[in-house]
Amino acid sequence: MGNQQVLKFNGTRIKNIHHLAHLVACCQDIYMVFEFEDNYLAVLEREVAVAASPRILKDYGISSERSDDLLEPYVESLEDNQANKHDFGDRL
Repeated sequence: MGNQQVLKFNGTRIKNIHHLAHLVACCQDIYMVFEFEDNYLAVLEREVAVAASPRILKDYGISSERSDDLLEPYVESLEDNQANKHDFGDRL
């Protein structure tokens, strides 16, 4: 799998990377389901993924889970709403 766009997270169409980061951070479901192009799915147990994150960051020398701009609260913009009018990703 390479260069695949995430189209949906737990059934919700992704508007942009900030929207995806918000959905992941707020997720309380048992599983996190990422739907990609070409009908590819990645399913992670949320608690296992959260527990593994610090070790993965340390092992790969990554200083932060996400960039500073993605730590800001997600606020839906007019552009986000207009992007939803384009039906991309309905192949899944």
